[in-house]
Amino acid sequence: MKKLLLEFWCLACCGLMAYGQEDYYRPVEGLKKSELKTALHELIQPESVLDYGGKGEGYTWSGFVVTDRMPDGTVRDRYSDVVRGFNGLNAVESMNIEHSFANSWWGHTVNNAYCDLFNLFPSDGTANGRKSNNPIGVVTETPAFDNGVTRVGKSASYRADSLITVWEPADEWKGDFARTYFYMATCYEDYADLWQTTEGLLMVEKNRYPTLRPWVSNLLLAWSEADPVDDVERERNEAVSGIQGNRNPFVDYPQLASYIWGDSTDYAFYIDRTSTSPELFVPGEGETVDFGLQALSKGLEGRLTIRGRNLPEGLALDFGQSGFEADKTQLTEDEIVRGVTLTVRCGTAEAGVHEAVLLLKGDGFEHRNPLRVEYVDGIPAYPARDVVCTVNAQRFTASWMDMGEGLDYTLAVYTKDESGQQQMLEGYPKTLTGVSATVEGLLPATTYYYTVSLPDGEGGEAMVSNEVEVRMPEVTPVFTADASELHFTSVPGRVSFPQTVTVTALGVDQYVTTATVEAPFEVSEDGKEWSTKASVEGTEQRLMVRMGAMPEEGMTEGEMVLSTPGAEDIIVSLSGEVDQKKAFFETFETGFKNSYKEGQVTCVAAQWRMAQTLIGGLADDRKNDDWSVRMQAKSGVTTELEMMEDKTEGCDSLWFYAGLYGEKDTGVKLSVDYSLDGGMTWLPVAKDIAFNKGEWKRYGYKLDVDGLVRLKFSVTGTSSKRINVDDIQMSDYGTGDGVRQIRVENPDEWVDVYTLGGIWLRKAKRKDALRGLKPDYYIVK
Repeated sequence: MKKLLLEFWCLACCGLMAYGQEDYYRPVEGLKKSELKTALHELIQPESVLDYGGKGEGYTWSGFVVTDRMPDGTVRDRYSDVVRGFNGLNAVESMNIEHSFANSWWGHTVNNAYCDLFNLFPSDGTANGRKSNNPIGVVTETPAFDNGVTRVGKSASYRADSLITVWEPADEWKGDFARTYFYMATCYEDYADLWQTTEGLLMVEKNRYPTLRPWVSNLLLAWSEADPVDDVERERNEAVSGIQGNRNPFVDYPQLASYIWGDSTDYAFYIDRTSTSPELFVPGEGETVDFGLQALSKGLEGRLTIRGRNLPEGLALDFGQSGFEADKTQLTEDEIVRGVTLTVRCGTAEAGVHEAVLLLKGDGFEHRNPLRVEYVDGIPAYPARDVVCTVNAQRFTASWMDMGEGLDYTLAVYTKDESGQQQMLEGYPKTLTGVSATVEGLLPATTYYYTVSLPDGEGGEAMVSNEVEVRMPEVTPVFTADASELHFTSVPGRVSFPQTVTVTALGVDQYVTTATVEAPFEVSEDGKEWSTKASVEGTEQRLMVRMGAMPEEGMTEGEMVLSTPGAEDIIVSLSGEVDQKKAFFETFETGFKNSYKEGQVTCVAAQWRMAQTLIGGLADDRKNDDWSVRMQAKSGVTTELEMMEDKTEGCDSLWFYAGLYGEKDTGVKLSVDYSLDGGMTWLPVAKDIAFNKGEWKRYGYKLDVDGLVRLKFSVTGTSSKRINVDDIQMSDYGTGDGVRQIRVENPDEWVDVYTLGGIWLRKAKRKDALRGLKPDYYIVK
């Protein structure tokens, strides 16, 4: 307890003097645990973020010039010790924009989190590639990558029963990254349903609190304490705040993390815990409490929260002769400390703005807050929401107060001429149920108005709303790409398989898109001619991108810049991995077959014979990119997918994705065989793999065969039912990169696991039998 009070005393003295942020954080004082985290979440939302990318004003690199520029003009790189100078407001060669909290963990969705400078740092491209989307942690085994600043390797930080690949920053940056992770888990706690990937779900749980898993928060708390906030971090917090309009609270007040995840969760957070002065945190002194638009016929019934401390005599509420009143006129000290939400009412005979002052008075303490409410003599209609004006869509959403159940409202939408005469939009007035409606059929650069009315029902005057003005902007050009980043895999001396990027251009000056990359990446208009620049025409344009041949194993990074006159450039991040272990990787992204009739198709990695099999790209096809194989079971017909050429260098391990087509198909099973003699003799890999509805998963098997090898996939089951297969990968024989899982037919059956020498290792459910064991052969009985 003494340590706790001492920490709070230091925090109060140092934090307040250094930042003067007490007003900014006042709304979260007096809260703890989940309430504190959610209040911070609401407080620290960015007012605006820069566009993601690296070209000119308003993009990420223009932000880095402000946030990460060293005194000598070079880039501050928290991932390597390579010294590089800034390139104006553009990307720096061999550097990337790195998401420290990996963007794949929320599905690469381009949103505020994707562009948030508190999570983005300039990074050495090689270090970024090796870091990948792995969780943060302590490397406990021999690192696979170590440049003196960033380490990547196996760790026992997360699970006692297995090793996990993690990345570890240098000691001088561990506290910085810890406070970044605290910020991301708080600012974006509402992403609970978006968290995904194996790596991401090692870090976070699908909830709003605590979001960070215990082993993560414990590690980060220790790092934050060992590497306290320094001037570099404080200055960056100020710089980002100047750009985005929000702050990282864990830099301003590092001990906040202990109140949310650490040993202070039983205490309410106060900036100055030792203060004995009476104070209210919400509402703040002089802060206007605005109850918005209200119906005169209904009066006001609003909510007002009061929270404070050091008021032993409590507080009396005085609204004067204003017509306002609350369900309580006296608050106790306990109510004020816990926070109490009052119901405030106000009735008046006149429409218009009604204002008053609330006086909160205690023993020697007075606190005043202006109150405001606007009454509408009719139906309160609210400002328009979701105003959209693009080439394809011009619309807004009108909304109004619910005046009772089962009512039919009349919505009128119109323009006005110079004399103020109304010109009704076609199709209006319109009778509607509910309290909102989407208005379409609009013109750009035009001002519209809307009102809502209710008939009297007895022949009297209708109840009408206030008039709402909606200004439609000029048309916004549409220039988008269906990918924000691409990753390629190849082996030394071979180009990667190509990937397709679709660009949509509408309302631009010219319908020509130019794609520019730097070696080793290449672009092509048709997949035949490849270079570092290509142009395509039309409203929907398709470009092909690949990684050129590289002589040695390693990682590479780059960008593709998509440009068209009349629109801002699109930046697509490119990364590539050259790895001898990934010698065979069939994605089915090239090749064409749209019928079940037997035929041969040349795809990315091999030529395939497809019988009762096609390459599908429908919405119900399960796939990892745009295309996958669809295999249909049919009575009396053989359904097969067979390699027509051998893979050299044998096969150590085989992986592939498989699952049922759509949401209705069932009763299909998949078998996999391999051949070492050109397809004359087939040996089983897996027999009758059954699938659960909605499941799309990766399967792995150890083949451990040398020489020439080819594969065959076959399907049996209910006639006309289908499955998908995608991303077939084989590592070369002798790579030692074995699979870590076995096919699970009875996942909850208990089994015994032995070494090949007959030594008993464990008893476990079949689904967990090999979890955490090194790649090797085992006996499962």
